[in-house]
Amino acid sequence: ADMVNHFYNLVTDFYEWGWGQSFHFGPRFHNELFMESIKRAEYHLCSRLGMKPGMKVLDVGCGVGGPMRNMAMFSGANIEGITINHYQVKIGNKYNETNGLAHLCKSVQGDFQNLPWPNEYFDAAYEIEATCHSPDRVGTFGG
Repeated sequence: ADMVNHFYNLVTDFYEWGWGQSFHFGPRFHNELFMESIKRAEYHLCSRLGMKPGMKVLDVGCGVGGPMRNMAMFSGANIEGITINHYQVKIGNKYNETNGLAHLCKSVQGDFQNLPWPNEYFDAAYEIEATCHSPDRVGTFGG
């Protein structure tokens, strides 16, 4: 975990410089801008999960929370994210406050393979390019 933490301390600012606050890709249509494809993918995920105001949703491997914020603005759902890196939590929660979304979005530090919330706490959960980095894929995907 220390190596992973040091890695994200180093690369997070570079990721933001290159990708913005959403550290993932989305399928792109011809002539579609990169950020348009990112937001469209996030909004599609909201629709597929039926996200709406009042729902509690978990963002597994939230990074600095770009998708969390976009999806909360789009759906009105309350989203809590978990990331293993304290630096990303600090930045993500700062962005939540700066964007007036602290009442809908919150990042916490932790391991998504050992969640700090009780079972049945969330109405829905999603991950975007995060769980593939699990050191225990059988445990992560075995249900």
